[in-house]
Amino acid sequence: MLRSFCLAARHVGGRIFHLRGVIASNVYLLDGGKGDRWLIDTGHFAERLMLLFELRRLGLQGKDLTGVLLTHRHSDHAGNAAFLRRQGVRIYAHRADAEVLDGTRPAPLLPAREGTRLARLLARGENLLPTRTPVDRALEEGDVVAGLEVHAVPGHTAGSVFFHHARSGTLLTGDTLLTAVPMITAPGLNLPYIAFTASVTEAHASLARFHAKGVPYDTLLSGHGDPLMGRAREHVTEFLERRGVVPTARNESARD
Repeated sequence: MLRSFCLAARHVGGRIFHLRGVIASNVYLLDGGKGDRWLIDTGHFAERLMLLFELRRLGLQGKDLTGVLLTHRHSDHAGNAAFLRRQGVRIYAHRADAEVLDGTRPAPLLPAREGTRLARLLARGENLLPTRTPVDRALEEGDVVAGLEVHAVPGHTAGSVFFHHARSGTLLTGDTLLTAVPMITAPGLNLPYIAFTASVTEAHASLARFHAKGVPYDTLLSGHGDPLMGRAREHVTEFLERRGVVPTARNESARD
């Protein structure tokens, strides 16, 4: 079991903990005990010392991790992947993002002319310094790793994914479905932010396609913002209906 996890991490469902000290983006630890400990995302490289400090407070070192599961390739999520890999940690990412991370394909440019001034500045930084790392396993739709089901949701990046932990009813959404974009949008459910998203249209289509599957979840853990715990799918569905991303139940009934 983790040591003094209450000081460093918040339990957010099942075996999943939120490393609260890493703030550029949310980093989660899926703890199945020795030999079965996984990070979901790694934070920005500028927060490397804080990531290591948070792990140390849990009684862990980077080398104690089994693997890293990336929701997508952006630097605030994958920024410490190469560092951890040098310590022997395996890196997992969807194939479409893995090809950018390992340099096989160039990183598509973000629309740095959209959004707030701060968002445009951050997008330009991402365009100038895309994250690079070898990927040990390229993931595909339908794969299961560490008890997490992989659901491809392209749009924010070509290789964005949701990870669904069926046992605890938890959905990890990266930046494709947010509960906040710090310093840029107000807290609350948010669609992927335009300045950081390769194709907003495709991202919305992915959200609609995923929710049409009927995948159940009660807790939502996004790449930014607080956990949404309790009736998460219901809240998200209502939000997506209001934003016109999915049809309302009334419209569905009319078509039937």
